[in-house]
Amino acid sequence: MLFVRITYILTAMVKAPIIAICLFLLAFSSCIQYALSSTKALEFTIYTDGTTHVFYQTDVDPQSPDFILGLYGNTTDNFVVQDQNGTLLSSKMNTNNVDVETLGASTIKVDYDTPDLVSKNGKTWTFHVNSPTDYSILLPANTVIVGMSTTPSDLQVVNGQSLISFPSGSVNISYIFGVLGTSQTATLAIQKAKDFVSTINSNGIETPLASEKLAEANTAFNEGRYSDAEALANDAKNSAIQEQQTALSTKQAGNNTGSISTGNDNDIIPILAVGGAAVAVVVMLIILKRSRTTKEVPVPTIPQSNYVPPDKETIFRLKPELRQEDKDIVVFISEKGGRVFESELRKKFLLPRTTTWRAVKRLEREGIVEIEKVDQQNLIKLRKVEEDKE
Repeated sequence: MLFVRITYILTAMVKAPIIAICLFLLAFSSCIQYALSSTKALEFTIYTDGTTHVFYQTDVDPQSPDFILGLYGNTTDNFVVQDQNGTLLSSKMNTNNVDVETLGASTIKVDYDTPDLVSKNGKTWTFHVNSPTDYSILLPANTVIVGMSTTPSDLQVVNGQSLISFPSGSVNISYIFGVLGTSQTATLAIQKAKDFVSTINSNGIETPLASEKLAEANTAFNEGRYSDAEALANDAKNSAIQEQQTALSTKQAGNNTGSISTGNDNDIIPILAVGGAAVAVVVMLIILKRSRTTKEVPVPTIPQSNYVPPDKETIFRLKPELRQEDKDIVVFISEKGGRVFESELRKKFLLPRTTTWRAVKRLEREGIVEIEKVDQQNLIKLRKVEEDKE
């Protein structure tokens, strides 16, 4: 009996360190997954109907089988996730997050639409988001910003749309749709630019270019050139942001130079070691990415059938609210006999996989197309749109 008890004690003593090591490795692997996940891009594109398209790109641990991603908004639509090679990945949607099966991917890209980030009160639309990482917001065309809760890190106009960048945190942006270049919009733009320039100047940063643009805006306004006045006011605000960034960068560079000059040569050794390790990691990721390159899948032949495509003009008459890009897709499918593969749409319109898939899913929700699987590819087919019966 004594021998058996001693044997049991020895066995337990051997197993205890093994169990402790396993628990440590489990906790360590979780920390590694968290450390390897690094957000590369977070972009919000606001449509005219208040829907927001979210694009999210992040690095993930290739050794982990899945990755949990938080969602912005409680309602999501047109959800697409792919790896760095454009391969679609499986995912499971939960209440406020999604579990992505990464399958050894080192980077994942997520696209989806949500109506939950924009609210409307009268003529004023308000976008709200709270993000733990830096992000950018692209407002619809022909909009005027009437309120902003946080100072942006960058503000520019791209093809007539305001592209605003923010650091991590919460922001509220209020905007209205309207005709630009009126007395009211010019007055609002000049006042906003004046307040913004004054805020920067109060922090000891000089803005000669912005002040010059602001003076030109006031002159244009007094002469009744409201469109020019508004454009100059927006230029003044953009110039102020650039001058602020230049001043902060110069100050930061001076601080870094001072701190480096006070060190000694021995500090360079660990820096070089860390740099060498970083280069090795980058090379390994490049090799992994090249090894995962997928082969181009040939377009299969559309099967023969007695299918008769519907008339595209009838579709446009019954669905007048379609976007122009969706109408172009319908016209192309109709010209191809009413049936095309998704890859043909990407080749025709030079669109990424996710953009094409979102457009196809929009048409499917409208009851305009249906999707069939043919040799592991998506066959997009026009369907007859039924007229609503009163």
